[in-house]
Amino acid sequence: MSRTNDWNDWYLFNCVAQLGSFSRAAERLQLPKSTVSTSLARLEQKLGSRLLERSTRRLRLTEAGFRLLAEISPLFARLEDVADHLQGQTEAPLSGTLRIAAPYEFASLHLSPVLCDIMQAHPGLHIEVDVISNQTDPLSSGHDLSFVMTSQPLPDSSQLGKRLYTLQQGLFAAPSLLAERGQPQHPSALEAWPLLGAASALPWRLQHADGRQYALQQDLHLQTANAGLRLQAAIAGRGVCLVSCNFSATALAAGQLQRILTDWTLPPLKTYALVPNRSLLPTKTRLLLDGLEQHFAATERQAVQAGSR
Repeated sequence: MSRTNDWNDWYLFNCVAQLGSFSRAAERLQLPKSTVSTSLARLEQKLGSRLLERSTRRLRLTEAGFRLLAEISPLFARLEDVADHLQGQTEAPLSGTLRIAAPYEFASLHLSPVLCDIMQAHPGLHIEVDVISNQTDPLSSGHDLSFVMTSQPLPDSSQLGKRLYTLQQGLFAAPSLLAERGQPQHPSALEAWPLLGAASALPWRLQHADGRQYALQQDLHLQTANAGLRLQAAIAGRGVCLVSCNFSATALAAGQLQRILTDWTLPPLKTYALVPNRSLLPTKTRLLLDGLEQHFAATERQAVQAGSR
């Protein structure tokens, strides 16, 4: 075996193995797919071991591939951490690509103002946002970080770092619907109403200020994870919408919606930022997370000021 190693081949294998696809790795590294494939074949020949089982549908690591990935992945992650950390100490604008996966509601309401600030400060940084409805693992999907909104606990993973934001939820209806049906005085009244929500949020669990609890479980008139669709349907008078209070604030202020059952609260909607668990957070990821922290702090201050008036 030659004493000189082409570490690019090792790095390309690391990317392909983590992303589970030649195409994803080629896109991520901005290389032709043929270059990635040739590099993997060259490394396998050099090591004398087959590292990947290839098929038309998927890639599967061999036992030798698993062993190699376990050895080299932490090394390349640490090298990327150090390089990014040193670059982040300079005042120069960032470049490269920040890849994000996020639910529609979180992306439109919270990500958009933060990303606009980042784009202004770092015009050379490209940003890709994929709108998702299910939890996405940034390690396997190729994203730098992904956001998941849930009222349920997340499965544990030592490979992922998590940062938590919480959003208050409420029930909202159009004035026209309330004029037709009247103000509900108890959650049980909603069993005869059309409900607009996400299947993952069922049942709707409400708790009264005096400690009483009620679980509302019924078929949804509109079932979608897209909070924008739920909100528009509620504004049109098509039913009672479960959505975060922040997301409904504009419609509420415009008189398009009213909050109902205000003595009853719903579990907060937990939003997790999932990032690969690395010793140093990449500068572009840290910028986004820090910006979100400031955004939520400002939102909280505004809510407190509004409540004190």
